[in-house]
Amino acid sequence: MHNQHHDPHPQSEHHQSPLPPPQSKSGVTVIIVGGGIGGLSLANMFERAGISYLILEKATTIRALGSSLGLDASSLPVMEQLGLLEDFYKASKPVRHFNFYNEDVKPIGMVDFSDLEEIGGYPAIILDRPAFYNVLLKNIPKEKIKYNKRVLTITQDEDGATASCSDGSAYLSSIIIGADGAYSAVRQNIYKNLKAKGKLSSNDAKPLGYNQHCLVGVSKPFDPELYPVLKNDYTDFEIVIPKNDPFYAIYMPLPNNRISWAVIQNVPRADDSSGDSFRFSEWGPHAAKEMADYVRHLSNPFLEGGTLGDVIDHTPMDLVSKIMLEEKFFESWYDDRVVLLGDACHKVVPSAGLGANLAILEGVHLCNLLIDMPSTNQKDITRVFEAYYRQRAKIARLALGNSRQFGKVMGDR
Repeated sequence: MHNQHHDPHPQSEHHQSPLPPPQSKSGVTVIIVGGGIGGLSLANMFERAGISYLILEKATTIRALGSSLGLDASSLPVMEQLGLLEDFYKASKPVRHFNFYNEDVKPIGMVDFSDLEEIGGYPAIILDRPAFYNVLLKNIPKEKIKYNKRVLTITQDEDGATASCSDGSAYLSSIIIGADGAYSAVRQNIYKNLKAKGKLSSNDAKPLGYNQHCLVGVSKPFDPELYPVLKNDYTDFEIVIPKNDPFYAIYMPLPNNRISWAVIQNVPRADDSSGDSFRFSEWGPHAAKEMADYVRHLSNPFLEGGTLGDVIDHTPMDLVSKIMLEEKFFESWYDDRVVLLGDACHKVVPSAGLGANLAILEGVHLCNLLIDMPSTNQKDITRVFEAYYRQRAKIARLALGNSRQFGKVMGDR
């Protein structure tokens, strides 16, 4: 993209809006679609690298859905380079153990993470999503995020790629990066083009499926005298796996005396006759409340005789979300000047905590390749995207398998 093609004072609502002037040697400019973990992490990298970018976010503000997420020795060095490590440490707790219990809260297993810092130089940490987003937003100028920008179509030519939004605005850049999640609008545009060229694989043509329902939330602060575990300067994941119940629960103490929690249901097989496969097929606040009522009975490992209901009752309903846990590796990650990142090109279930780390590391590789890109012609862009795919696709496949296996350990009892 070249800035002289932009009209800073457009007469029509169907205009191409200017990006900041390019600073990298190639003059590359980038539209990042999606203000999630991957998009915001990449924006922080571009700030450091001097790559001109703009984030298009479809929501009216960045709202962190879900409960909590973790970083480890694979991604924390990146945050250190970005000057954000201490902010993440202050907002988080290090993870010590995964403790597993049966329905009677009797221990049935444990995974020890306490020596990760000694082995890799960094601990595994956990923090709530709003805190995570606040750290990532710290160094991004406000004018570089455009809200209420739902991308509908993407067009490409020799001058660049244009993202056209539902409000009539359009943004021209050298490349477009789709970091817009599992149901990526950017991916839909790429695949439409690939299908027209006869290059879309049968796997990529299939819809994204899911096999788990999940209810997540973050409580208000508890009295640490009632929940002494909150006084610890570390977090143990407490995972209750009933033998004869379709749900299992995960409890994760957070800073400020709060508890992040998640309830996961494996969707029954098609030949299941209990009817539970349809019980929680709806979505939205009413469905979240219905599922919350249904799982209140699950054991609470922090209180003798306590239940998950004690934690749910201490959680604002606007911090409770019902989500689908999808899983898929997409084979096509780019088309001409458009490329995908994070959940948009591979969706892993969160059991092993790999999703955020994958997206961050993909951003590192993509940013480094763009820094070294000699020009913004299609040939050089294709070389960058091919190298990005070679570096990251195999790792993403392995991560999906590892995450699936970890989820199987918990879900299959």
